[in-house]
Amino acid sequence: MSIPSAAMGGAASAVSRNQGLWLHSKGWDLAYLTGSGVLVIIPLILYELIGTSATFVNLFVAGIIGGPHMYATFFRTALDESFRQRHPWLIGTSLLIPVLVVACALWHFQLLITLFFFWASVHVLHQIAYILECYDRRQAAGLQRWSRFIDYAVVFSSLYPLASYRFIHDEFTIGSTLLLYPGVLKTPLVFYAVSAFFVLAFAAFVVKTVIEVRQGRVHYPKILLMAVTIGLSLLITSYSGDRLEIAFQGFNTWHSFQYLALTWYITTLRQQRGEIGPGPLQAIAAKGRFGAFYGVNVALTLGALMLIGVIVTLSHLPFEQSYYIVVLSFLLVHYYHDHFLFTRFGELTRA
Repeated sequence: MSIPSAAMGGAASAVSRNQGLWLHSKGWDLAYLTGSGVLVIIPLILYELIGTSATFVNLFVAGIIGGPHMYATFFRTALDESFRQRHPWLIGTSLLIPVLVVACALWHFQLLITLFFFWASVHVLHQIAYILECYDRRQAAGLQRWSRFIDYAVVFSSLYPLASYRFIHDEFTIGSTLLLYPGVLKTPLVFYAVSAFFVLAFAAFVVKTVIEVRQGRVHYPKILLMAVTIGLSLLITSYSGDRLEIAFQGFNTWHSFQYLALTWYITTLRQQRGEIGPGPLQAIAAKGRFGAFYGVNVALTLGALMLIGVIVTLSHLPFEQSYYIVVLSFLLVHYYHDHFLFTRFGELTRA
């Protein structure tokens, strides 16, 4: 029995709409954006099962994925001549960040590490929000503002209920440094308030998703990414002591992997559209060589490690302090540039 052409056309249209929901393709999105969440276990395996030190875990993650993802940003900003010409204010103001990092490291190292952690947590979740917004723009019918608010509320609040508990009880350290937390906020009421906000946001998200499923307009790729993000946020902050820092390195591993995949995909799209100005990235992207792109960023990471050694030798500062002076001088500029890049949705959604 033959299938009516109208039915075939409807089925083909449905398949097309479903494929169009993915940023690249079903396999790519699941592997590089959502499924890569399994990478959070690598630092925990290194620390718990193999028995390596926290310092080794931090250096391993930084060398393999954390450092390369950080330097990859500069190929799209500082090393892209056309970007520098269009946004000189961003490049100019970002030069102040390393100066402030060095000053803060020498004046109040504990404050520097605290600011770094808070900014890092916002940056990681901002990347997730960027992906969610790109997914939203794949839908034929635009979402209402309240729907986006619920999505962002549940994602941005998922990391902080258990984290606030750690802060209240002085259980949050990075390395040997206890993060600062105002004494006036060291009350269970803060934990209850943050937790209540998350529970309400999560409940609203569940109700909204059920309605979208019944109406046949649910965006499954986005819902899956949100579920993984929320689950991992709660899992990571459930750890305590030294394991808490290692768990956050797991979150950083997933974030960095996502970032490298997104950056390279955006780079290939921009290269195809002729949007990359003269510079190192153009030479690499023109040949479609991700290996070369990754290798250059690994080399820059190793160069930073050598610079840390020089600072330790010449200044006689502790290794931890020297490490963060170098790393945060680049990392916080990376955050600053990305908060701007994460508003350029067209680079990805025009694919």
